[in-house]
Order: sequence, then structure tokens, then C-alpha cells
Amino acid sequence: MRLPQVALYFATTVILLLAACQAGADTASEARLTAIPTQSPSSTNDVARPIKSTVRDSGAGGVTVEATWLGRQADGTIAIKLTLDTHSVDLTSFDVATNVTLRDERGTEVAVSSWQDERRDSHHRSGVVRFPALSSDTNQERVTLVVRNLAGVAERTLSFEFQR
Repeated sequence: MRLPQVALYFATTVILLLAACQAGADTASEARLTAIPTQSPSSTNDVARPIKSTVRDSGAGGVTVEATWLGRQADGTIAIKLTLDTHSVDLTSFDVATNVTLRDERGTEVAVSSWQDERRDSHHRSGVVRFPALSSDTNQERVTLVVRNLAGVAERTLSFEFQR
């Protein structure tokens, strides 16, 4: 590994450990998620961009969930990069296609149209999840990614806020 890759790996490990320590013994049945500011990925097909393009949960159940808004794609789908990280749970059996949905501000949910694993191992999993366009997504103030049944947590919600 080159030095920049080692430094990035080290920094990521420290951040994940700090997040896990902060979560402590969180055994709540629902984990609220907080947004972290990041640079928004560019997409020429976006109808709108969220105020914060990446959101992350508190690490309930020993698993940290992070989602990055990739925007509307050329085929009309909405793409979100999903990252799951842990050091205590086997993530290979988690079925993204059946346990992840996208919810609009009216409460209407749409199922995953496709999931593409980019990294699949027992403790670190990531990929791109795609959803059909929401019927009124151009006017949404909030779109929520819902992750169910992961590491004993019934439901996690990751919300993307949009300016009108």
C-alpha cells in the first residue's frame, strides 16, 4: 500500500472506532441519524441536490450506516451509495433489496429497483442502491432512506433535506 492509502485507511478506522464508542450500548429499536456535511457528488441529471449529500447514523447495534446522494441517473432512477461498517456483525447475510426503501415526505415508500455491491465482506459492505423516481420528487423537502432489520435495529432512517 502506498502512504496516502495507508493514511486514508488509518483515518477511516479511527473515525469508525470513535463512532462505535460514541454509540456505546445503544439498544434502541430505532436509530435516528444525523447529517454530516460533505462535498456533493456531481450529477448532470439531478432535479435537486440535498443540503447535505451524506448522512450517517449513530451506529446502533454495532453497525454504522452511511448514505450518499448520487442523484437522478440518466435512466430516471434515484441512486444512493450505501455503506455498512462494523467490527462485530456479519453483514454478508443482510439483504439490501428487501430491507431498504425510499420514503417521500408523504410517507409513500418505493422498493429498491437494483442493488450493485461494490464491496461485500463480513464487516465492510458498500454499493449503489437505485430506486424508481418518486412521483413528486421534484417538490420534496425531504427524502428518507429506510433501512430495516439490520443488527437487531428494527428501523433506521437517513433523511436528505432539500431547499425549495
